[in-house]
Amino acid sequence: MTDPTGRSFLSYRRSHSYEAALLIVAQHDRGIPTWQDIHNLDEKPLGPELRQVLNDPEIANAVLWITPDFPDSTVIQRIEAPVIFDRARKQTSFFVIPFLAGGLDYDKAKDVIDPVYGQEDLSLWSVRKVNGNPIDYAEAAQIANLVLHRRLREIHKHLPKGEPLRMELNTRKRLAWESGKALLLDWKDRFDDRLAKPGEWEQFLLPALEDVAQAIEQCAPGRAIEVGGIPALPAAVALGVCFRAVRRLKISWRQFTPGRDDQLWNIEQRREPSEFKAEIRDHDATGDDLAVLVMVNDDVEPAFQATRKDLPALRGIVRVTKAGGIRHELATPGEALDVAHIVVNAINQARSDFRVIKCVHLFMAVPAGLAMMIGQLLNKIPAIQTYELVSEDGVNRYVPAARLRPSDSEG
Repeated sequence: MTDPTGRSFLSYRRSHSYEAALLIVAQHDRGIPTWQDIHNLDEKPLGPELRQVLNDPEIANAVLWITPDFPDSTVIQRIEAPVIFDRARKQTSFFVIPFLAGGLDYDKAKDVIDPVYGQEDLSLWSVRKVNGNPIDYAEAAQIANLVLHRRLREIHKHLPKGEPLRMELNTRKRLAWESGKALLLDWKDRFDDRLAKPGEWEQFLLPALEDVAQAIEQCAPGRAIEVGGIPALPAAVALGVCFRAVRRLKISWRQFTPGRDDQLWNIEQRREPSEFKAEIRDHDATGDDLAVLVMVNDDVEPAFQATRKDLPALRGIVRVTKAGGIRHELATPGEALDVAHIVVNAINQARSDFRVIKCVHLFMAVPAGLAMMIGQLLNKIPAIQTYELVSEDGVNRYVPAARLRPSDSEG
Protein backbone atom coordinates (compact mmCIF):
# COMPACT_ATOMS: atom_id res chain seq x y z
CA MET A 1 0.00 0.00 0.00
CA THR A 2 1.55 3.28 -1.10
CA ASP A 3 1.92 6.05 1.47
CA PRO A 4 0.71 9.16 -0.45
CA THR A 5 2.74 11.37 1.90
CA GLY A 6 5.93 9.53 0.91
CA ARG A 7 8.87 10.74 -1.14
CA SER A 8 9.18 11.51 -4.85
CA PHE A 9 11.72 9.29 -6.68
CA LEU A 10 13.73 10.85 -9.50
CA SER A 11 14.95 8.56 -12.30
CA TYR A 12 17.53 10.25 -14.55
CA ARG A 13 20.92 9.88 -16.20
CA ARG A 14 23.91 11.26 -14.31
CA SER A 15 24.86 13.17 -17.47
CA HIS A 16 21.87 15.39 -16.64
CA SER A 17 22.77 15.98 -12.99
CA TYR A 18 22.38 19.75 -13.39
CA GLU A 19 18.74 19.38 -14.40
CA ALA A 20 18.19 16.77 -11.69
CA ALA A 21 19.43 19.22 -9.08
CA LEU A 22 16.94 21.83 -10.29
CA LEU A 23 14.10 19.31 -10.18
CA ILE A 24 15.01 18.30 -6.63
CA VAL A 25 15.25 21.84 -5.24
CA ALA A 26 12.06 22.96 -7.01
CA GLN A 27 10.21 20.09 -5.33
CA HIS A 28 11.74 20.94 -1.95
CA ASP A 29 10.67 24.58 -2.36
CA ARG A 30 7.07 23.34 -2.74
CA GLY A 31 7.16 20.89 0.12
CA ILE A 32 7.70 17.62 -1.78
CA PRO A 33 10.20 15.30 -0.05
CA THR A 34 12.43 13.50 -2.56
CA TRP A 35 14.59 10.44 -3.09
CA GLN A 36 17.67 10.78 -5.30
CA ASP A 37 20.45 8.27 -5.75
CA ILE A 38 23.37 10.60 -4.99
CA HIS A 39 21.85 11.60 -1.64
CA ASN A 40 19.82 8.61 -0.45
CA LEU A 41 21.38 5.42 -1.82
CA ASP A 42 23.15 3.34 0.83
CA GLU A 43 26.50 1.62 0.26
CA LYS A 44 24.99 -1.74 -0.66
CA PRO A 45 24.72 -3.85 -3.82
CA LEU A 46 22.96 -1.57 -6.30
CA GLY A 47 20.33 -3.87 -7.81
CA PRO A 48 18.72 -5.22 -4.63
CA GLU A 49 18.92 -1.83 -2.94
CA LEU A 50 17.17 -0.01 -5.79
CA ARG A 51 14.45 -2.65 -6.04
CA GLN A 52 13.85 -2.40 -2.30
CA VAL A 53 13.63 1.39 -2.47
CA LEU A 54 11.28 1.44 -5.46
CA ASN A 55 8.95 -1.09 -3.84
CA ASP A 56 8.97 0.72 -0.52
CA PRO A 57 5.49 2.09 0.35
CA GLU A 58 7.25 5.27 1.47
CA ILE A 59 8.02 6.10 -2.18
CA ALA A 60 4.84 7.89 -3.28
CA ASN A 61 5.65 8.56 -6.93
CA ALA A 62 8.34 8.61 -9.59
CA VAL A 63 9.48 11.31 -11.99
CA LEU A 64 11.16 9.91 -15.13
CA TRP A 65 13.54 12.37 -16.73
CA ILE A 66 13.83 10.79 -20.17
CA THR A 67 16.76 12.10 -22.21
CA PRO A 68 18.36 10.77 -25.42
CA ASP A 69 20.83 8.69 -23.37
CA PHE A 70 18.09 7.31 -21.07
CA PRO A 71 17.83 4.01 -23.01
CA ASP A 72 21.59 3.44 -22.65
CA SER A 73 21.44 3.04 -18.87
CA THR A 74 21.45 -0.59 -17.76
CA VAL A 75 20.26 0.40 -14.28
CA ILE A 76 17.28 2.32 -15.64
CA GLN A 77 16.33 -0.30 -18.27
CA ARG A 78 16.73 -3.39 -16.09
CA ILE A 79 15.71 -2.06 -12.66
CA GLU A 80 14.21 1.39 -12.33
CA ALA A 81 11.80 1.58 -15.27
CA PRO A 82 10.39 -1.98 -14.99
CA VAL A 83 9.79 -1.70 -11.23
CA ILE A 84 8.30 1.80 -11.50
CA PHE A 85 5.83 0.90 -14.25
CA ASP A 86 4.94 -2.42 -12.67
CA ARG A 87 4.15 -0.71 -9.41
CA ALA A 88 2.11 2.00 -11.16
CA ARG A 89 -0.03 -0.72 -12.77
CA LYS A 90 -0.64 -2.51 -9.47
CA GLN A 91 -1.01 0.37 -6.99
CA THR A 92 -3.44 3.09 -7.99
CA SER A 93 -2.16 5.59 -5.44
CA PHE A 94 1.40 5.36 -6.79
CA PHE A 95 1.87 7.61 -9.80
CA VAL A 96 4.60 8.16 -12.35
CA ILE A 97 5.11 11.28 -14.47
CA PRO A 98 7.45 10.84 -17.47
CA PHE A 99 9.01 13.84 -19.20
CA LEU A 100 10.76 13.96 -22.56
CA ALA A 101 13.84 16.14 -22.06
CA GLY A 102 17.20 16.87 -23.60
CA GLY A 103 15.63 17.65 -26.98
CA LEU A 104 13.94 14.25 -27.24
CA ASP A 105 10.95 14.23 -29.61
CA TYR A 106 7.62 12.45 -29.22
CA ASP A 107 8.43 10.02 -32.03
CA LYS A 108 11.26 8.62 -29.91
CA ALA A 109 9.04 7.81 -26.92
CA LYS A 110 8.18 4.35 -28.29
CA ASP A 111 11.82 3.25 -28.13
CA VAL A 112 12.64 4.53 -24.62
CA ILE A 113 11.87 1.32 -22.70
CA ASP A 114 13.60 -1.83 -23.87
CA PRO A 115 10.82 -4.42 -24.41
CA VAL A 116 13.15 -7.14 -23.12
CA TYR A 117 12.82 -5.68 -19.59
CA GLY A 118 9.50 -3.83 -19.66
CA GLN A 119 6.23 -3.79 -21.57
CA GLU A 120 5.59 -0.05 -21.43
CA ASP A 121 5.13 1.84 -24.71
CA LEU A 122 5.41 5.51 -23.79
CA SER A 123 4.12 6.55 -27.20
CA LEU A 124 0.70 5.54 -25.84
CA TRP A 125 1.09 7.85 -22.84
CA SER A 126 0.28 11.54 -22.61
CA VAL A 127 3.97 12.25 -22.04
CA ARG A 128 4.99 15.86 -21.45
CA LYS A 129 7.83 17.36 -23.42
CA VAL A 130 9.95 20.06 -21.82
CA ASN A 131 11.13 23.07 -23.78
CA GLY A 132 14.54 23.91 -22.38
CA ASN A 133 17.68 21.97 -23.19
CA PRO A 134 18.81 22.20 -20.50
CA ILE A 135 15.83 23.42 -18.50
CA ASP A 136 16.04 26.40 -16.17
CA TYR A 137 14.53 26.78 -12.70
CA ALA A 138 11.30 28.25 -14.07
CA GLU A 139 10.61 25.09 -16.03
CA ALA A 140 11.70 22.91 -13.11
CA ALA A 141 9.17 24.81 -10.98
CA GLN A 142 6.39 24.02 -13.47
CA ILE A 143 7.32 20.35 -13.32
CA ALA A 144 7.41 20.38 -9.52
CA ASN A 145 3.98 22.00 -9.57
CA LEU A 146 2.59 19.08 -11.59
CA VAL A 147 3.98 16.65 -9.01
CA LEU A 148 2.57 18.82 -6.21
CA HIS A 149 -0.95 18.76 -7.66
CA ARG A 150 -0.91 14.98 -8.21
CA ARG A 151 0.49 14.45 -4.71
CA LEU A 152 -2.15 16.59 -3.00
CA ARG A 153 -4.97 14.93 -4.92
CA GLU A 154 -3.80 11.50 -3.74
CA ILE A 155 -3.36 12.65 -0.14
CA HIS A 156 -6.77 14.35 -0.10
CA LYS A 157 -8.37 11.21 -1.53
CA HIS A 158 -6.86 8.92 1.09
CA LEU A 159 -6.97 11.21 4.15
CA PRO A 160 -9.99 10.60 6.41
CA LYS A 161 -12.65 13.28 6.40
CA GLY A 162 -11.90 15.95 9.01
CA GLU A 163 -8.18 15.18 9.17
CA PRO A 164 -5.96 18.19 8.35
CA LEU A 165 -3.18 18.39 5.81
CA ARG A 166 0.00 18.52 7.86
CA MET A 167 2.85 20.75 6.71
CA GLU A 168 6.32 21.70 7.95
CA LEU A 169 8.06 24.98 7.16
CA ASN A 170 11.76 25.00 7.97
CA THR A 171 14.48 27.55 7.36
CA ARG A 172 16.61 27.03 10.47
CA LYS A 173 17.42 23.33 10.21
CA ARG A 174 16.53 20.32 8.10
CA LEU A 175 14.12 17.92 9.74
CA ALA A 176 13.79 14.28 8.78
CA TRP A 177 10.92 13.18 6.57
CA GLU A 178 8.05 11.61 8.49
CA SER A 179 5.05 9.72 7.18
CA GLY A 180 1.83 11.66 7.52
CA LYS A 181 3.25 15.07 6.63
CA ALA A 182 1.67 16.14 3.37
CA LEU A 183 4.24 18.85 2.62
CA LEU A 184 7.69 19.57 4.00
CA LEU A 185 8.83 22.99 2.81
CA ASP A 186 12.56 22.48 3.15
CA TRP A 187 14.10 25.92 2.65
CA LYS A 188 17.30 25.50 4.63
CA ASP A 189 19.52 25.48 1.54
CA ARG A 190 18.02 28.81 0.48
CA PHE A 191 19.45 30.39 3.65
CA ASP A 192 22.85 31.28 5.00
CA ASP A 193 22.29 30.81 8.71
CA ARG A 194 19.39 33.18 9.55
CA LEU A 195 19.27 35.11 6.27
CA ALA A 196 17.91 34.06 2.90
CA LYS A 197 20.50 34.31 0.16
CA PRO A 198 20.19 37.39 -2.11
CA GLY A 199 17.17 37.21 -4.41
CA GLU A 200 15.82 33.96 -2.96
CA TRP A 201 12.60 35.41 -1.58
CA GLU A 202 11.45 37.07 -4.78
CA GLN A 203 12.69 34.51 -7.28
CA PHE A 204 12.03 31.23 -5.51
CA LEU A 205 10.39 31.18 -2.07
CA LEU A 206 7.40 33.51 -2.41
CA PRO A 207 6.34 32.02 -5.80
CA ALA A 208 6.66 28.52 -4.31
CA LEU A 209 4.48 29.48 -1.35
CA GLU A 210 1.80 30.82 -3.70
CA ASP A 211 2.00 27.59 -5.73
CA VAL A 212 1.37 25.60 -2.55
CA ALA A 213 -1.65 27.71 -1.56
CA GLN A 214 -3.18 27.43 -5.03
CA ALA A 215 -2.55 23.68 -5.17
CA ILE A 216 -4.29 23.15 -1.82
CA GLU A 217 -7.25 25.25 -2.97
CA GLN A 218 -7.59 23.21 -6.15
CA CYS A 219 -6.64 19.71 -5.01
CA ALA A 220 -7.76 19.54 -1.37
CA PRO A 221 -10.80 21.86 -1.22
CA GLY A 222 -12.21 22.38 2.26
CA ARG A 223 -9.33 20.55 3.91
CA ALA A 224 -7.90 22.25 7.01
CA ILE A 225 -4.12 22.80 7.14
CA GLU A 226 -1.90 22.35 10.17
CA VAL A 227 1.62 23.78 10.02
CA GLY A 228 4.64 23.46 12.29
CA GLY A 229 8.38 23.80 11.97
CA ILE A 230 11.30 26.08 12.70
CA PRO A 231 10.97 29.06 10.35
CA ALA A 232 12.49 32.51 10.23
CA LEU A 233 9.83 35.03 11.26
CA PRO A 234 9.70 36.55 7.75
CA ALA A 235 8.78 33.09 6.44
CA ALA A 236 5.97 32.78 9.00
CA VAL A 237 4.60 36.22 8.02
CA ALA A 238 4.88 35.30 4.34
CA LEU A 239 2.95 32.09 5.03
CA GLY A 240 0.20 34.12 6.67
CA VAL A 241 0.01 36.66 3.84
CA CYS A 242 -0.17 33.87 1.27
CA PHE A 243 -2.87 32.05 3.27
CA ARG A 244 -4.63 35.35 4.00
CA ALA A 245 -8.03 35.38 5.70
CA VAL A 246 -9.95 36.36 2.55
CA ARG A 247 -8.74 33.15 0.92
CA ARG A 248 -10.72 31.09 3.44
CA LEU A 249 -8.08 28.42 3.77
CA LYS A 250 -8.34 27.09 7.31
CA ILE A 251 -4.73 27.14 8.45
CA SER A 252 -3.41 26.67 11.99
CA TRP A 253 0.11 26.90 13.40
CA ARG A 254 1.16 24.19 15.85
CA GLN A 255 2.83 26.42 18.42
CA PHE A 256 5.54 24.86 20.56
CA THR A 257 6.26 26.40 23.96
CA PRO A 258 8.67 24.68 26.38
CA GLY A 259 6.92 23.22 29.38
CA ARG A 260 3.44 22.84 27.93
CA ASP A 261 1.56 20.92 25.27
CA ASP A 262 1.56 22.25 21.71
CA GLN A 263 -1.33 24.56 20.86
CA LEU A 264 -3.07 25.23 17.55
CA TRP A 265 -3.06 28.97 16.85
CA ASN A 266 -5.39 30.30 14.17
CA ILE A 267 -7.57 33.30 13.40
CA GLU A 268 -10.75 31.30 13.99
CA GLN A 269 -10.09 31.01 17.73
CA ARG A 270 -12.16 32.93 20.23
CA ARG A 271 -10.32 36.15 21.03
CA GLU A 272 -9.22 36.59 24.67
CA PRO A 273 -7.77 39.71 26.39
CA SER A 274 -3.96 39.76 26.30
CA GLU A 275 -3.31 43.12 28.03
CA PHE A 276 -1.13 44.24 25.11
CA LYS A 277 -1.55 47.85 23.98
CA ALA A 278 -0.69 49.72 20.79
CA GLU A 279 0.75 53.22 20.73
CA ILE A 280 0.76 55.23 17.48
CA ARG A 281 3.15 58.16 17.24
CA ASP A 282 3.49 60.76 14.53
CA HIS A 283 7.11 61.01 13.43
CA ASP A 284 8.27 62.59 10.15
CA ALA A 285 5.70 64.50 8.09
CA THR A 286 7.79 63.98 4.95
CA GLY A 287 7.75 60.18 5.27
CA ASP A 288 5.44 57.71 3.55
CA ASP A 289 6.33 54.58 5.53
CA LEU A 290 5.25 53.13 8.87
CA ALA A 291 7.40 51.20 11.35
CA VAL A 292 5.64 48.63 13.54
CA LEU A 293 7.42 47.25 16.62
CA VAL A 294 5.81 44.18 18.22
CA MET A 295 7.41 43.11 21.49
CA VAL A 296 6.27 39.80 22.96
CA ASN A 297 9.34 37.58 23.31
CA ASP A 298 11.81 40.43 23.67
CA ASP A 299 12.43 44.16 23.31
CA VAL A 300 13.04 45.08 19.66
CA GLU A 301 13.67 48.75 20.39
CA PRO A 302 17.51 48.64 20.66
CA ALA A 303 17.92 46.74 17.39
CA PHE A 304 15.35 48.98 15.70
CA GLN A 305 17.28 52.09 16.78
CA ALA A 306 20.52 50.54 15.49
CA THR A 307 18.79 50.09 12.11
CA ARG A 308 17.13 53.54 11.85
CA LYS A 309 19.81 55.07 9.63
CA ASP A 310 19.11 52.44 6.96
CA LEU A 311 15.35 53.06 6.89
CA PRO A 312 13.39 55.48 4.71
CA ALA A 313 11.66 58.46 6.32
CA LEU A 314 8.96 57.17 8.69
CA ARG A 315 5.62 58.93 8.81
CA GLY A 316 4.80 57.17 12.03
CA ILE A 317 5.85 54.47 14.48
CA VAL A 318 3.56 51.89 16.11
CA ARG A 319 4.69 50.12 19.27
CA VAL A 320 2.80 47.09 20.59
CA THR A 321 3.85 46.25 24.15
CA LYS A 322 2.64 44.97 27.48
CA ALA A 323 3.45 46.39 30.88
CA GLY A 324 5.55 44.44 33.33
CA GLY A 325 8.80 43.54 31.56
CA ILE A 326 10.20 42.86 28.13
CA ARG A 327 9.42 39.16 27.79
CA HIS A 328 5.89 37.79 27.91
CA GLU A 329 4.19 34.45 27.34
CA LEU A 330 0.92 34.13 25.48
CA ALA A 331 -0.96 31.56 27.52
CA THR A 332 -3.71 30.70 25.04
CA PRO A 333 -4.42 30.81 21.31
CA GLY A 334 -7.08 33.42 22.07
CA GLU A 335 -4.50 35.74 23.64
CA ALA A 336 -2.27 35.34 20.59
CA LEU A 337 -5.19 36.22 18.32
CA ASP A 338 -5.86 39.31 20.44
CA VAL A 339 -2.30 40.52 19.88
CA ALA A 340 -2.61 39.87 16.13
CA HIS A 341 -5.76 42.01 15.96
CA ILE A 342 -4.19 44.76 18.09
CA VAL A 343 -1.23 44.93 15.69
CA VAL A 344 -3.35 44.96 12.54
CA ASN A 345 -5.91 47.38 13.94
CA ALA A 346 -3.11 49.78 14.89
CA ILE A 347 -1.67 49.56 11.36
CA ASN A 348 -5.06 50.28 9.86
CA GLN A 349 -5.61 53.18 12.25
CA ALA A 350 -2.20 54.65 11.40
CA ARG A 351 -2.94 54.36 7.69
CA SER A 352 -6.19 56.20 8.27
CA ASP A 353 -4.55 58.91 10.41
CA PHE A 354 -1.57 59.50 8.13
CA ARG A 355 -3.51 59.03 4.87
CA VAL A 356 -0.55 57.86 2.78
CA ILE A 357 1.47 54.83 3.90
CA LYS A 358 3.33 53.14 1.07
CA CYS A 359 5.10 50.45 3.10
CA VAL A 360 4.76 48.90 6.56
CA HIS A 361 8.07 47.83 8.13
CA LEU A 362 7.63 44.97 10.64
CA PHE A 363 10.10 44.56 13.52
CA MET A 364 8.93 41.69 15.70
CA ALA A 365 10.00 39.44 18.53
CA VAL A 366 7.03 37.07 18.57
CA PRO A 367 6.19 33.35 18.34
CA ALA A 368 5.98 31.98 14.81
CA GLY A 369 2.26 31.30 15.15
CA LEU A 370 1.57 34.94 15.96
CA ALA A 371 3.69 36.07 13.00
CA MET A 372 1.58 33.86 10.73
CA MET A 373 -1.71 35.22 12.10
CA ILE A 374 -0.56 38.83 11.71
CA GLY A 375 0.28 38.05 8.08
CA GLN A 376 -3.17 36.54 7.54
CA LEU A 377 -4.90 39.69 8.74
CA LEU A 378 -2.81 42.16 6.72
CA ASN A 379 -5.02 42.86 3.73
CA LYS A 380 -5.05 45.73 1.24
CA ILE A 381 -1.61 47.02 2.22
CA PRO A 382 0.63 47.99 -0.71
CA ALA A 383 3.84 46.58 0.77
CA ILE A 384 5.12 44.92 3.93
CA GLN A 385 8.86 44.82 4.56
CA THR A 386 9.90 42.10 6.98
CA TYR A 387 13.23 41.96 8.79
CA GLU A 388 15.55 39.39 10.30
CA LEU A 389 17.53 40.08 13.45
CA VAL A 390 21.31 39.64 13.15
CA SER A 391 24.24 40.37 15.43
CA GLU A 392 27.25 42.25 14.06
CA ASP A 393 30.22 42.95 16.33
CA GLY A 394 28.01 42.34 19.35
CA VAL A 395 25.33 44.78 18.18
CA ASN A 396 21.87 43.52 17.24
CA ARG A 397 20.32 45.10 14.17
CA TYR A 398 17.74 44.28 11.53
CA VAL A 399 18.38 43.23 7.94
CA PRO A 400 15.65 43.39 5.26
CA ALA A 401 14.09 40.02 4.42
CA ALA A 402 10.94 39.22 2.44
CA ARG A 403 9.01 42.11 0.92
CA LEU A 404 5.35 41.17 0.73
CA ARG A 405 2.49 42.72 -1.22
CA PRO A 406 -0.89 41.61 0.20
CA SER A 407 -2.87 44.03 -1.96
CA ASP A 408 -1.43 42.41 -5.12
CA SER A 409 -2.70 39.01 -4.03
CA GLU A 410 -6.25 39.94 -3.04
CA GLY A 411 -8.70 37.44 -4.39
